[in-house]
Amino acid sequence: MAPRKRIHRNRDLPPFLYHNKKKGYVLSLVNGKRKVISKVRAEAIIIANEYNRLKRSTTVLDKLLDEGYSSTSFSDVVDQIVERMLEDKNPGKNLRSTWLNDAQRIKAFFTMSGSDISLADVTEYMDAYHSGASNNVYNRKLSFLELVFDYAKDIGEMDSNPAALKIKKPKEAKMRKALDIAHFEKIRAAAPIWLKTAMDLTMQTTHAVLEISRIEYKLRKPESGRCGCIWYDTPKQDDTGLIYGELAIHRQKTHKSEASHVIIPINETIKKIVDDSRDNIASPFVVHRLPKTNSNPISKEVRHVTQVVSRNISREFSKVRDKLGLYSTLPLAERPTYHEIRGLSARLIEAQGVDPQKRMGHSDSKSTKVYTKHGKSLSWTQVPNIVV
Repeated sequence: MAPRKRIHRNRDLPPFLYHNKKKGYVLSLVNGKRKVISKVRAEAIIIANEYNRLKRSTTVLDKLLDEGYSSTSFSDVVDQIVERMLEDKNPGKNLRSTWLNDAQRIKAFFTMSGSDISLADVTEYMDAYHSGASNNVYNRKLSFLELVFDYAKDIGEMDSNPAALKIKKPKEAKMRKALDIAHFEKIRAAAPIWLKTAMDLTMQTTHAVLEISRIEYKLRKPESGRCGCIWYDTPKQDDTGLIYGELAIHRQKTHKSEASHVIIPINETIKKIVDDSRDNIASPFVVHRLPKTNSNPISKEVRHVTQVVSRNISREFSKVRDKLGLYSTLPLAERPTYHEIRGLSARLIEAQGVDPQKRMGHSDSKSTKVYTKHGKSLSWTQVPNIVV
């Protein structure tokens, strides 16, 4: 097994000697096992040096003479693997960035050959980079490592997937309190027009702040990667009233699944929200405002200077919530955020005897229950006309 690269504070440790916060200094033996040799740094260094001198002086040469031995470091193939993963999975912009960051950690840690990586190495990696993460984040990082190793198996760099043997942590209970309709109305009444528009659209569509921030006043037809209104030349009549067009929502979180492409009828209620959002600001986006200063560069997350960045919508919601003193007895982490409007909307729809799953852009009912219980084609899914 080749020794991995050291972090700065462990540069003085001999090859194959590692420090474990809980156990002390651990030495990787030539038989592949690991042994705690001391909790004292100086003593561990002496023991490791002597062990390496006696046990490894010939084994390295033997391996080099072995035709079947490969000195390739796993870190050498990580870029190739991740490039293929990105092509196959086509993740969204944020997830892509996260994957690339995690890939750098994997490259820095797994410098031994792929066939030498063990469950113990996986445990050390997770402890080194994600020991302080929440259970949910920890599990996502472990799943990513497992996916990388699966691709490594596919190209012959690994015979088994040690990350698949690692037990994931239990799912954490949701901390945030559910938003109720009375507090929603209070926040809405105190909100600026652009935030009020966003809140109303989420309430009627069940969609998250990212999709709401991307809704355009007019689209010619449904397009992947865009959200917007497609207006009929002449309104159509259904059992509940006039339908003025279709609101096409392409949900980014599940952007490649069929469920992520949703068509919502533009009824009187949604049309009024869109109409009331219009002002003297020339903007292609329904949720819009003028930037506070012309000197700031346009965010990479928006397509127009008047488009509101999704996180700013969420921040303004929390700002108004706290200014009104709502949920002030709760810690910040437990106060309902903008995202809880989705749950409120889903519960109100379900109370009408309608399953909100398709409207929310979820690919299975289990995902929808996260909201309602709380208190591979790119075809578009038409959902029924509902007023929340």
